[in-house]
Amino acid sequence: MKIFLGYPSEHESTAWEIYNFLTSAGHNVWFDKMSLIAGTDWNKERDKGQREAELVVHLCSDAILKRAGVVNREIRQTLRLVEDQPLGSLYVIPIRLEPIKMPVELTRFQYFDFGDDWKERLSESVKKRLDQLSGEVLETSETPEITEEKPLPGLQKVEFEDVTDAYECRGEYLRYNEEGLYWTLVNGALAAESLKSFYDARHDFKTLFEDNDITDEDGLKHEWSVSAEEIFRAGDMVATRFYTYISYAGAAHPNHYITTMNFLGEDSGTATIEQLLGHSVEDAHRVLTYCEKVIIAEFEGELEKDSFFEGYKETDELVWKLLGQFNFDRQGMTFNFSPYDVLPYVFGSHEIHVPWSFIEPMLSDDYQALVEKLEKTA
Repeated sequence: MKIFLGYPSEHESTAWEIYNFLTSAGHNVWFDKMSLIAGTDWNKERDKGQREAELVVHLCSDAILKRAGVVNREIRQTLRLVEDQPLGSLYVIPIRLEPIKMPVELTRFQYFDFGDDWKERLSESVKKRLDQLSGEVLETSETPEITEEKPLPGLQKVEFEDVTDAYECRGEYLRYNEEGLYWTLVNGALAAESLKSFYDARHDFKTLFEDNDITDEDGLKHEWSVSAEEIFRAGDMVATRFYTYISYAGAAHPNHYITTMNFLGEDSGTATIEQLLGHSVEDAHRVLTYCEKVIIAEFEGELEKDSFFEGYKETDELVWKLLGQFNFDRQGMTFNFSPYDVLPYVFGSHEIHVPWSFIEPMLSDDYQALVEKLEKTA
């Protein structure tokens, strides 16, 4: 199998380990240290190697978050190429080398951490891809089923799926291994967030299938998936994020968006951005303006306009909606903006971190103790 291996330069030694492991198994791996010949157009050769690959492996570290460069161009190219793959294909394997928060664009794909069991985890994924390429596919099911429960420190990831001739739906939700009424709330809300989206999508797919009579013979299927991840946890405070992907057979482009859920502990339960800011529209505008300035600065003059939120000041409801998907940690709050929230659309999703030093003075009286509580758990 042809495999493309992308990595940050700081982790060349790890890339060599993975390259040697994959080639020893008989795979043809595109690895710049071995595949580029002196005097060739390396950009052209890299692009060719990536386009011809049947599987792409990306090593992810803090470097991909902090600087521009070749590795980020490779990731963006992968995100373009994956849209041309058959629905349900295992085409991308991200391997996390450090405990970073994965970029939202990559959370659609199941990643694993580089640890003692990396060879087993990688072999399992490569085998699944080989099975897909050889024509072996999962049997279709008539009812949704839980496929796996993966143990994680203090919690589990519960995976489920429903695959038919008309659609493929796969998702997961988090379940904490804690007892008590508060954790029942947390676990119930997390399961409901993933499962409600699943049942809504499946209902739409069934309706569209009946209306359009799409079958496997056409090579088209509807596809839905959701991945869930813990962004931050300290004591009984938890911040989580969901990445939902949905593709309608025959549509020009898939849709994807981010939703979040935050639990502030036994005393506070959950809170919306409206509650945290004491329903002050003026403060909401201040936060949104801060986020907009950061986004514009990231593009260093590439934009023809000075606004990313067209019409966001028109109604209070739109302001709150734009700020609605957020997470918290000890440093501040991170606001997630999906492609449908920002302009131009082609620039994709954005996540903007706003420090507590900016937000804390705007917190309502009911949540003034939040930052102090976070500091005590450090």
